[in-house]
Amino acid sequence: MPANKKSQAFWKEFLHDHNVAAVSPSSPFLIKRLLRRLNLVHAHTVVEFGPGTGVATAAVLAGLPADATYLACETNPAFAAALTAWPDPRLTVVNDDSRRIKTVLAQHGLKNVDLVISSIPFGYLSENDRADLVADVKSLLRPGGKFVVFHQYSALMEPHLKRNFAKVHVEFEPLNVFPCFLIEGVKE
Repeated sequence: MPANKKSQAFWKEFLHDHNVAAVSPSSPFLIKRLLRRLNLVHAHTVVEFGPGTGVATAAVLAGLPADATYLACETNPAFAAALTAWPDPRLTVVNDDSRRIKTVLAQHGLKNVDLVISSIPFGYLSENDRADLVADVKSLLRPGGKFVVFHQYSALMEPHLKRNFAKVHVEFEPLNVFPCFLIEGVKE
């Protein structure tokens, strides 16, 4: 889907779905920053929370090995349906809530995740839900696995990642609508 169509689709869903927090997909600058944090050549199981129109999804899939598995967890039905139509056999899209990730992964026979990326609006979740989701992600990651939270308008998730991961890296991307944070935790 062309970039202008993705932006239009995003805006439409932003207006109709109160769980969509971004007004546009992640910028190319943010996606480049995200990709620099990932070691895709060695990632075999990747999970994405909130792929939206799939801007990050497409970029990550392009760098993954041919035998990788990519599970995208999207609550918005329109976004999920559009992603399901993608022809990449590595991609499985579930129209479900990221807070159910342990159940979703078990249903798909997945464990020992290498990478979880998330652009969901954590500010919409309760403090307990944020804490539980980060703990769940940590329990699913293999040693050396990463949890990368991006397209966040505040550093809200930094303390949660610091409580769960010994190595945390924070970056800020000014060239995005709106300027945002990228926060990475690495499991030891």
